[in-house]
This record gives sequence, C-alpha cells and structure tokens, in this order.
Amino acid sequence: MYFDQWKQHRRWVFYVSLGIFLFSLTQPAFYIDRADYDAWSSPIGLLLMGWLGIMAGDSACMAWLANPVLILGAVSLFKFEKFAPILGILAVAIGLSFLGQEEIISSEAPTYSKITEIKLGYWLWIVSMATFTVGSIYLLLTKPKNTIEDNFV
Repeated sequence: MYFDQWKQHRRWVFYVSLGIFLFSLTQPAFYIDRADYDAWSSPIGLLLMGWLGIMAGDSACMAWLANPVLILGAVSLFKFEKFAPILGILAVAIGLSFLGQEEIISSEAPTYSKITEIKLGYWLWIVSMATFTVGSIYLLLTKPKNTIEDNFV
C-alpha cells in the first residue's frame, strides 16, 4: 500500500467512526424507571453534562470518560498512531462499563433511578468506538515502512 492510500484510509477510519458517533447522538441512550423515562437519556445532553454525574460520584456516569479517551485516540490517530488502538480499546472498555450499572443519577438532589433499558444510542456509541479501534489496528498493521508525515491530516 502506498502512503497516500494509507492516509486516505486513515481519514476514512476517522470519518466513519465520527459519523456513527454523530448518528448515535440522534437516538435515545437508555430509559429509566420514571414517568419521564427518556428524560435522562438525551445523548446530546449526556455528552454535554455527563461530567457532572462524575463530580456527584455516580459510578454509571464514569462511562462518560470514554468520550475524552476517544478524542485523545482520534488525535493520536493523526500524530501518534501507535497509541490510537490502545486508546480505542480503553474507550470501548470504559463505555461498556455502563452495562454493569443498575442505577443512574436522575436529579440534582441527587436521586437515583433504575436503568430499565439500553437503547440504540448507547449501542451506536459503542459501535463508533469499536469502529475506531478496529480501524486504528488495521492502520497500524498496514502502514508503509520508512514514511515521514508532512502534515497533520
């Protein structure tokens, strides 16, 4: 494989995983056991406010940390490609930790609600991280030898 083809594949890995991630933001992530069962599953709200749950000590919100790890992975894909698969695997593992949670913080008080159902938004989020991970492993294995990068993208 020529280096220019490899760089094009790298862009595809980034864009496909980003596209799946963005699509995941259009779907509910999970439901809870309240009358407003989907009030706390807005993916955009979770993306923007998930760190607050970590500050409150909610272990279910720890899965939110997969997002900054994935961002670091995306940066490393273009600058330090050897670290991208490691960060991708770490992001997937952190994201999957949500499956082991039974409750999540559901108010400012804080009160907790039982997680009743995992929805498509969560699974698409995991697929986006898995796509990034598999793609970065592929890129690492297929990178042409003796190449010097001249630009960021």
